[in-house]
Amino acid sequence: HMYVTRGPLTEPVNDYLCYSIFTMLCCCLPLGIAALIYSIIAREANHTGDRNAADQSSRMARTLNHVALGFGIGSFVLLIVYIVVVAAFDN
Repeated sequence: HMYVTRGPLTEPVNDYLCYSIFTMLCCCLPLGIAALIYSIIAREANHTGDRNAADQSSRMARTLNHVALGFGIGSFVLLIVYIVVVAAFDN
């Protein structure tokens, strides 16, 4: 009998784990959590050698992280504009 098993990928796909943790803590919690889940799935797929699952999860994690970062930056800019406008009308 011959058994075929897959091992870790020799060239693993980027799992964006650090990026996901950053966006979860600093930008947008719900999107960051979703990105973190996909990052973990990509990391596990890398470890088991499933290139397709790793690629798909990696792309989803990257997309969610980019959207969360954009949301965080946009919210920060709107907050600054609001503070400036309130300060201008307060005088």
